[in-house]
Amino acid sequence: MSTLPYRFAGGTVALAALLAFAPLHASAATHLDTRAFSFDSATPGRADTLIADGSGATTISLLGAHDMLKYDASYEYWDRKVYQGVFQLNLHAGYKITGYSLMGTFSGERYVGQFPAGANLDIMPVNWATAHASADVAIRADLPATGGMIAPRSHAELNLNGTDGFTLDSGPLDHAGPLNLYVEGNAYAEATDAEWWYVNYGYFGRDTSRARIELSGPLLLTVYTQAVPEPHTYALTLAGLALISGALRRRRRLARNGARTDFSLKG
Repeated sequence: MSTLPYRFAGGTVALAALLAFAPLHASAATHLDTRAFSFDSATPGRADTLIADGSGATTISLLGAHDMLKYDASYEYWDRKVYQGVFQLNLHAGYKITGYSLMGTFSGERYVGQFPAGANLDIMPVNWATAHASADVAIRADLPATGGMIAPRSHAELNLNGTDGFTLDSGPLDHAGPLNLYVEGNAYAEATDAEWWYVNYGYFGRDTSRARIELSGPLLLTVYTQAVPEPHTYALTLAGLALISGALRRRRRLARNGARTDFSLKG
């Protein structure tokens, strides 16, 4: 895992711009009401969906990231695929955010074409093979009420063969105001085949290279929250503690008075 130098636009402005131009950029605007907060987003691809909400954890599936962060050099030859999601969280009264995480799995394939080997082969190389695939994802947050921010967490892949899961965690938070989250990623692959000329036989040979990188499924954004007692709850708690403390003092005083009375009678 590494921290990459991502640049994110300002939260409210970026969200408003993405929502305003959603049809032009084939973006999906999402509004969700969860137990602890409201969630508004603008992301490429399909709309984000709520998949779990309870026990202090709310998990949202970022389907657009799965749509965008994939590249197969076998049939794609243009610029890298880019994903950027902007998410605005507004807490309901009585809750605070204690952290967030972004979880996903990349899968990839890479094979570099090879020239044939053999003492009896007389070949002339025509094209040397290459294969490359890379992808990365990052998440960060800013705190509109205070002007603060939470540093990016990121994960990168290079020439992956197989699968690799990752979790980007904010660490513990104690935040009771609005929160803007930004998720950004990109994917790219390229491949060229190994090609040669059989000098003795007079024809071309080829070994196809392969390069592919993609998210195996949606990114899962989980926001952790905790209920915060209202001020009147604190007042009632303090009043209850005061009553209990008073009762204990009276009990100890009566016990001491009873002990002194008993002692005087014995004397």
